[in-house]
Amino acid sequence: MTAEIERAAHAYCPVCTPDPGRGDLVTALCGATHPYWGRRERPVNNCPACEALAANTVYPCGHTGSER
Repeated sequence: MTAEIERAAHAYCPVCTPDPGRGDLVTALCGATHPYWGRRERPVNNCPACEALAANTVYPCGHTGSER
């Protein structure tokens, strides 16, 4: 995994990843898997692949962003 991916703030499916704990391995919408270290909302550092997938009606996992 590149440092660029590690620094990017990823988007997650709220159904597949309802409440990750610090250090839990999670998979972002773009497919990157890494330990979860908290939510970061910095638009400059957002993962562009995750942003594109989060804008879709249905995520790659089959869920929608409005499901919980």
